[in-house]
Amino acid sequence: MNDIRLLIDEVCAYYGIENSESIIAHWNEPHRYYHTLEHLEDLCTQFIMVEDREKRLILICAALFHDIVYVPAANDNEEKSVAVLAQNIGENHPHFNTIRDIILDTKKHTPHSELSEMFCYADMRKVTQSSLTELMEWDKKIFLEFQKFDYSFYRIKRIEFLNEMVEKYPQNAENISKLIEYVKNKTPKIGVYAGSFNPFHNGHLNILNKARKIFDKVIVAQGINPEKNVLESGGIDSVHVLEYLQTEQFTGLLTDYINKKEEYADITLIRGLRNGNDLAYEANQLRFMENLKPNLKIIFLLCDMEFEHISSSALRNLEKIRMDLSEPYIP
Repeated sequence: MNDIRLLIDEVCAYYGIENSESIIAHWNEPHRYYHTLEHLEDLCTQFIMVEDREKRLILICAALFHDIVYVPAANDNEEKSVAVLAQNIGENHPHFNTIRDIILDTKKHTPHSELSEMFCYADMRKVTQSSLTELMEWDKKIFLEFQKFDYSFYRIKRIEFLNEMVEKYPQNAENISKLIEYVKNKTPKIGVYAGSFNPFHNGHLNILNKARKIFDKVIVAQGINPEKNVLESGGIDSVHVLEYLQTEQFTGLLTDYINKKEEYADITLIRGLRNGNDLAYEANQLRFMENLKPNLKIIFLLCDMEFEHISSSALRNLEKIRMDLSEPYIP
């Protein structure tokens, strides 16, 4: 990685980019699992071998900016990445149009120039040259980047994409086809972290972070009481730290909600505990849920001591006194 950093510094110096660390920060965003510095390093390592210095610098600059804006499933990542490129090197730079076109060509990986063809080939090397084991590891990272979407929807779209890859890259069709069968038969372990989350606070986040280490993904499901018209804290989809996770609201029975999620996934209910009183309450509720759903799987997670005094009701009471009193407890 040190060699790559030196290469990035060289490119930034050549294009007059003042702060390479701000670029690296984009690639280190926490919602990235595949489109990371590791992917950037892989691209740069391939382009180091280009003998023509000008072409090499163009390709590496395109690598730096081609996924600098990355929001899973967004349709304008490439256009926004070009906008960041323009902010850094200026639209009047002699290489701007060339680099811009390379970045835009990665939208569908359809090159329109020699350099763009070199870049698209390098960018898709994971698909075109990887073994089945490597493809499965790649697939796991892509799944994590798209965990905001319900698995029933993600599974369909993922299989559609991989089928397109079989047609487009026949040189690795055998391994990609095997990956498709793996995805078709995969049953991810998904946790459903359910609660009223009114508001979602640091204690909830502590439990969520623990759960994410156990399951392939976690759905944060907010139960809505139909007798209450409006949540005092707003919906769970407005919580910034949950932006790239799957968040949903549901009404009715939690067991019915879980049943709907079980077609393609192995679902476990997650309940957070602060103390023994919480455990006694949850154990009582569990008996009702087990009557409704005998095969219910549930896991209880204890929050860290520093969060055990925090409750949504206590925060709502603080907000009645003064709105900003609850802020230290909200992520």
